Order: sequence, then C-alpha cells, then structure tokens
Amino acid sequence: MTYELPFKPGQRLIELGGGANPRIRPNVDVRPGPSTDLIADFNKPLPLPSNQFDGILSVYVIEHLSWRNVRGFIVEVHRILAPGGTAVLITANTLEQMKNALARERWDETVSSMLFGDLDYPENSHKAAFSPEYAVRLFKEAGFYEVTTLPHPETITDMIIQARKSAAVVSFSLLNPS
Repeated sequence: MTYELPFKPGQRLIELGGGANPRIRPNVDVRPGPSTDLIADFNKPLPLPSNQFDGILSVYVIEHLSWRNVRGFIVEVHRILAPGGTAVLITANTLEQMKNALARERWDETVSSMLFGDLDYPENSHKAAFSPEYAVRLFKEAGFYEVTTLPHPETITDMIIQARKSAAVVSFSLLNPS
C-alpha cells in the first residue's frame, strides 16, 4: 500500500511541525531553524488567519502535544483550513503500538521508544495517545465532516488521519432574516 497526499498544484498549503525537513512550505514549527517560516506553540491558538489554507500537513506532531491540548489543536487546524480543504495528520496509532508491545515475548528499549517517543530532546515525548476510532471522534467533534484513518503504509503502528472541512459556507443575520 502506498499513500499519496491529496493536495494539488496551486493549492494554498502549510505544514505544521515540519522541523528541519519540511515537505511543504510555509513550515510552522515550535523550534527555530533555517527551514522554519513561523514559530508557534501548538498548545496554544495558532497565529494564522482563519479559512486560509486548502491543505494542511502535520507529520508526527499531535502525539507530542499535551493530551489536554489536543482538542484545541484540532479545532485550530479546522479554523485555519479553508472550506472544502483537507488536513492530513500522520501520528502514532497507540492501539496498534500496544498490541505490538503485548505480542512481544521480550521487551526492550524499542518498546519504550515506540510508546513514549525518542526522548532525544525534551519535546520529543509522546503526551497523547490515539486509536483510529478516537481520532475520528476528535476530528468530527472539531467540525470536520469527513474523517478517515488509514494504516501507515510503512509502519503498522502509525496511522494517517485525513479530514475534510465542509465546503458549505453558512451565513445568516439575526437582524435581517431573508
């Protein structure tokens, strides 16, 4: 199985958390660097305008946020995504990670790394856990109308979350109903 990003040439795209090797520019990251176009704390509202991007990519970021802030981050992704836009997040599938760990006869540091992150710098630890069902529920609660999860084509213990924002634009006025 392979996975191709659903983005098309000419779309307004952004990557959240691309680090030193972003796949898309602009790249918003928590750490400064030559490939970071904007520094932002993903545990807080994003300093980006609403309804701005046709596509958002975020690879191995959401699991590093405090589980208390995950809902807010997903709401922010929905807010900055343009109507009809698509967000793609790649993250750990904790359910599959746990199955993998439990199936092992003998544990070693690879199990800890899989479950808790590499821990090679303070922010590189897993602070939130996801199953496909939980991820779908979180994204739908944030306003996404079409949410699918796919196994990562190279790593069964990871998953791809693809979520679409409705293209419908609803506006009304309580002052001038018509």
